Amino acid sequence: MRFSRHLPGISSGLVLMAAVLWGTIGVVAKGLYQSQDVSPLVLSWFRLGFAAPLLAVLSYVNDGGAFWRIQKSDLGWWMGAIFSMAGYQFLIFAAVQRTSVTSAQFLAICTAPILVALTAPFVLGERVSPRVFMAGALALIGVTAVMGFGNPGDLVRKDYLLGNGFALAAASTWAAYAMIARRLVSRYRVTQITFVTFVGATLFLLPWTGWSLLRLSLTVWGWLWAGYLGVVATALAYTLYVLGLKHVTATVSVFLALAEPATAAVLAAICFGERLSLVGWVGVGLLVVALMGLAKDR
Repeated sequence: MRFSRHLPGISSGLVLMAAVLWGTIGVVAKGLYQSQDVSPLVLSWFRLGFAAPLLAVLSYVNDGGAFWRIQKSDLGWWMGAIFSMAGYQFLIFAAVQRTSVTSAQFLAICTAPILVALTAPFVLGERVSPRVFMAGALALIGVTAVMGFGNPGDLVRKDYLLGNGFALAAASTWAAYAMIARRLVSRYRVTQITFVTFVGATLFLLPWTGWSLLRLSLTVWGWLWAGYLGVVATALAYTLYVLGLKHVTATVSVFLALAEPATAAVLAAICFGERLSLVGWVGVGLLVVALMGLAKDR
């Protein structure tokens, strides 16, 4: 009983850990774009393709021989999870290629909580408590301070408009995945959800990436960073995220995921000189306070 009382907090911590790992993706992708000849589709497939075999082994060990079986009545939800995952991977990498890391993460991740908060009550029947609403609003203010005030010009630069559009589209696919995964986690095991979703998304993207993969030439460091995207920032991160969804609502989970753009902003400032002002650092502090409040939500 005493341990069960801490499950929401532990689950929130798992979602936060996943978000921090995701926050490294934009910086790694930007580095690969600058040093390697890769496209958003190729990086999307790397994330999914490297992760899928690991998740398959993990699901087989944890779920047994029926790890690939799903109920026909849930087929529509599974297809939604697969398409939203594949779409998010491509769109976020396309956004990072065509705008700043900070703006891409800001628009993609900060818009998703709003979409989920508006639709989850109708799709999942989740209620947003006053505490979650206040902490989520504080988190959004903090991230806006980090991103918007840190370098507001990136949001309106003409040469970044397409990338920013991709980021907003990524937000809708991420919101869809968060709600679908929340529904599936009540009926299937975590490892099975991640396995089926990632294998399906990998196969879905393969026809568009096959020729590019055959012509691909990476350095040793390029392959290592590609492996990191798939193994650590994807297989491990999504397993932690879906595991956390067992005791965290979809709405709280996407607010907790705001740690991702904050992590990306700090790393981008360190690695690529993307400006983070004093107001931006204050925003980091506000976000930390908000995330602590969300982590305690029951």
